[in-house]
Amino acid sequence: MADMITTWWALAARRRRTVMTLTALCLTAAVATGTFWPTEPLGLLLGLFAATFGLFLALAIAVRIVQRHEPTGLQADGAVFRSPRPSYLLALALPHFFAIGGIALAGSWTARHEHSLDPGWLLAVVLFTAPLALYLPGAWRGIGVDMSRQGIRSQQYLGTLHVPWEALAASQPDQPAEARGEIRLAYTDPSLVRHTGVAVRRDRLYVEGEDRDLIADAVAYYAADPAARAAIGSTEEYENLRLMSRTVSAHRRHAPEKIPSVIKIIGWYAGAGGALLITVWPPPGFTDHQVSTGFTAACLLLAACADWHTRAVAKRQRQPAHSQHSGR
Repeated sequence: MADMITTWWALAARRRRTVMTLTALCLTAAVATGTFWPTEPLGLLLGLFAATFGLFLALAIAVRIVQRHEPTGLQADGAVFRSPRPSYLLALALPHFFAIGGIALAGSWTARHEHSLDPGWLLAVVLFTAPLALYLPGAWRGIGVDMSRQGIRSQQYLGTLHVPWEALAASQPDQPAEARGEIRLAYTDPSLVRHTGVAVRRDRLYVEGEDRDLIADAVAYYAADPAARAAIGSTEEYENLRLMSRTVSAHRRHAPEKIPSVIKIIGWYAGAGGALLITVWPPPGFTDHQVSTGFTAACLLLAACADWHTRAVAKRQRQPAHSQHSGR
């Protein structure tokens, strides 16, 4: 069962653009159908909200299973070392789409048939849609680092950083222990660095769900040894990198992330479930607060998923190096 989930989810992650596009089109059609339906589409509305939370739970479980098999370092791809793209962004985007569809449908039918536009509904649509701008470009492209013989390409949430090897200093800084998801860079010629997009920091690389230490060691190694860059992308060179990384000074190691407790995660989920029940079946006194309770449920669920992901990544960080790379 776990292997089947891993296979299907890996396929969905590779085809993430197609999956997200089809999901958005289907939801647009559902919202349009519900908006023009002659009677209030309560069944469709409840179905969208139920699908939102069902997807959150199902995809969180799927990602948790897949994370046990996902590589965390670099993949040899001919002339490039490519870090694996994290799949959890797709697991976040899909239920987010459903939540936006449910919120949009909740007010669009009323606006069309009762000629009443609720400002609270408009605010909820904006609040639910705005976070897409923070991670959807990264989910669409994939977050990660590619190293070639010419340099480094870092695909980030809102842009891409291109760093030629010639721009880097031969001596790279030790990585701060608290900076778990980033790699600091030192330049001799920063004018060679290029970037596209917005909110791209030129002095660091960002990694998500990857072996930061291995990638940081590789950057420092190739910055200091131009002759070694010719072997980038080969399987033999990758094995050399792994061996070299295990013997590097501990100053490059990052501190393991604190593991959120299971009780805390269960508490987030319980709170989200309670808020969802109040949203769907509001008790007396809450009938005018369904938008706010629905928003609260979504926020609590996001917190639960974030802690779940942090727990999974932190536990992997504390595994010995040989077990992280086994089965590759």
